[in-house]
Amino acid sequence: MTARPFHSSANVLFDTVVRQVQRLSPGFLRITLTGAHLNQFAGHGLDQRVKILLPNGPYPAAFDHDLLPESEWRRRWRNTDAADRPALRSYTISTARPDHREVDLDFYVHARPGPASSWAETVQPGARLLVSGPSSRLSDQPYGIQFSPGTASRMLLAGDETAFPAIRGIASALGPSVRATIILEAGDPSDAAWLVADLPRHAVAVHRRGPDGSGSALMPAVAEWTRAVGADSAARGTDFYAWLATESAQVARLRDLLHGSGIDPARVHSQGYWNDRARAAEHRAEVRVG
Repeated sequence: MTARPFHSSANVLFDTVVRQVQRLSPGFLRITLTGAHLNQFAGHGLDQRVKILLPNGPYPAAFDHDLLPESEWRRRWRNTDAADRPALRSYTISTARPDHREVDLDFYVHARPGPASSWAETVQPGARLLVSGPSSRLSDQPYGIQFSPGTASRMLLAGDETAFPAIRGIASALGPSVRATIILEAGDPSDAAWLVADLPRHAVAVHRRGPDGSGSALMPAVAEWTRAVGADSAARGTDFYAWLATESAQVARLRDLLHGSGIDPARVHSQGYWNDRARAAEHRAEVRVG
């Protein structure tokens, strides 16, 4: 018998509404959600990610049920006509307050906004949002977390704006003996100010992209870090851990920088948090022309 996908998942579909929209900086919005069953949401901090189902109109009637199991809501999502199907995206939980039946999601509004940025820019209190996350009644395991440092006491955390909520969650949970070097890329440094204020114990550097938003400030900054301390970090073995997240096309290059300095691939977690589809399309066009 074929196993049912997501059958054992502890994730359920929470039916929530927007309670508050707060602007953290020119490019960041914090959206507070509330829901009748969010007292069951199992928030574990760190880089915990959930799925959000962004409406392109009224939600189809198939989703008018709170706490749908993941296998069931995904089946209904697949069976919904493409024109009515909600857009599916992953986001980091900023803060969970189950006692208050609230969760916060922090949205970075891209220069070329996709469905999530567009929704966040225009949403008003009272709007509905479906969120798939772990239920504390189904499991106490830390669902949706990729950060796995073991006993490392020295770390590198690096990412662009899309990774800021996860970096904040990770850094705020580190023990007093752990020290992290945190490398941030931002188009506008003021978009990093709210994050830097939460990281007083760690060495934080903000690197600005060019004024047209092109290129990567993260790549040369991480390259400089590997030249300076990459070999020493590699020599630490399991006492070192790196967590990297940025635009998908850049992730492999960042990972190669660390591996090239001798750091064990098992001590590096790297992940694409978004896709610059416009830039990728331009590249494909150039390849075809050439």
